[in-house]
Amino acid sequence: MTKKIILLAALSLAAFTASAQKFAHFDYATVVQALPDYKTATTELEATGKQYQADLEEMQKEIQTRIEKYQKEVNDQTPQNIRERKEQEIMDLQQRFQQAQEENAKAFQELQQTKMQPIITKVNDAVAAVAKEGGYIYILDKSQSSPQFYINEALSEDVTAKIRTKLGI
Repeated sequence: MTKKIILLAALSLAAFTASAQKFAHFDYATVVQALPDYKTATTELEATGKQYQADLEEMQKEIQTRIEKYQKEVNDQTPQNIRERKEQEIMDLQQRFQQAQEENAKAFQELQQTKMQPIITKVNDAVAAVAKEGGYIYILDKSQSSPQFYINEALSEDVTAKIRTKLGI
């Protein structure tokens, strides 16, 4: 009998505790995209990406020019050593192109990390501050909802505006 009373009391306490918890949600993408820092970083990343692309296109043109020149100049009468040297030059250019592609991708990824990490930290700090001030147990990002999470927006407070205010946007 006492076990039933303890169990009933525990269930009542759990139900009371659950009803007192506060949940909220916000739209991460909306917040981040409204930040001036994000717009500046995006512009800089786009400019760098275009420069990398232009450099690679120039290298591709050089390779194509060398291939066309090789095809015009080299024939059955061309000495073997000259043919091999020209083929090696083209292969070296292709290797440099592949290396440049890999280096550019790595450099771009590092630059992206460097530019975006302070923005992510800033937003996360604002979310943490809103959570603490509002007494929220959880604040979920509704722009990244997955099958495991469903946000009943009628029972969850949208704190996107509060986070934007905290960030000064």
